[in-house]
This record gives sequence, structure tokens and C-alpha cells, in this order.
Amino acid sequence: MKKIYWESVEINHQVFYFTVTDKGLNFVSSPHRHISEIFDFYPQNRYQYQFMYDDDITGAYLDEFKEYFDKKREKFDVPLDFSEIHNELERRVLKALQQIPYGQTITYKQLAEIIGQPKAIRAVASAVAKNPFLIVVPCHRVVRSNGESGDYRGGADTKVALLKFEKEPPEKEPLIKKLPLPRLSQLGKPDL
Repeated sequence: MKKIYWESVEINHQVFYFTVTDKGLNFVSSPHRHISEIFDFYPQNRYQYQFMYDDDITGAYLDEFKEYFDKKREKFDVPLDFSEIHNELERRVLKALQQIPYGQTITYKQLAEIIGQPKAIRAVASAVAKNPFLIVVPCHRVVRSNGESGDYRGGADTKVALLKFEKEPPEKEPLIKKLPLPRLSQLGKPDL
């Protein structure tokens, strides 16, 4: 049995589950899907995983999700566990996806060119669809050549929302909030 640690995070009223092995993050679920969605990606491990909860292990991963959605982080630094991804094209696509800058998009054709497979656009699109690291490996930043957002495992609405979220500037709050000063007539009163 392989120990796998799970955690959930709620983002804008959508629950995502993620799992961590001793090598790093190995899966992020689609919104409102059960953790068992992991077996769509790793069917050979259906009876191999022993799911455990330990926030000491998953805490750093959860912190990075929170920082990303608080607009304090543009790129995830947590280690990723690629050990169950045996297709070399899929590995190259996932590595290339990590290089797409925050708030920007590229097309499937451009991604195919980046990995040196300019004629393999469909194979590249298929590899993008098989990304087990939703959000962390930003497959949402890949769009169709005509500018449409295209399909997304988390749903087209989620993809559009993520792209919009990354393009919006962070909300500015003053570091020091100014408190109203009391009127002179209030000074010295015990209920102030």
C-alpha cells in the first residue's frame, strides 16, 4: 500500500481535493468532484493507495493554494510527483505548462511548438487534458487559436474564471487603516 495524504480547499464556494505522496503533490481534483477522481488518472493504483489525513504533511500545499487565491503567489513552488506519469509527451507538456507566465495565455499550437512537436497539436491537447495537477500546473492558460477558452477538466466556467482572476489586479487595501478620531467633547468619557 502507498500512503497518500489528502486535503481539501474551498475556493469561491467550490471544493477541490488534493493529494500528496512522499514525493510531492500528485493530484488536484475538479471542483465538486470526489477524491476518487484520482483513479481516472491513476487507475492502476485503485487498490494501492491508503488515504490518510495529516495536515502537517499537506499544510505547505494548502498554504500555497491560499496564497495563490489571495493574489500573494503567482507560481506554485511545492514539489510535484511525476512518478505515475509514464508517457514522455505528457511529461514534456506538463513541464512546458509550468513555464506559462501568470496572467498570460498561449495556444495549443504554440505549446506544441514549444515542446518541439509542431504537428502534434491533438496529442498535445490530449496531454493537457490529462493534467492531474489542476491549477498548480496551469493548463487553464492554454486556449484555442481562435481565442476561445476551450474545454477544461474543471469546467469551462472555472477556466474562464481562473483566466479572469489572474488578469485582475489585486485589490488594494491600505496597510494602515485610518480610524476616526474622537470629537473633543468625547474625550474623558468612560464609554469611549
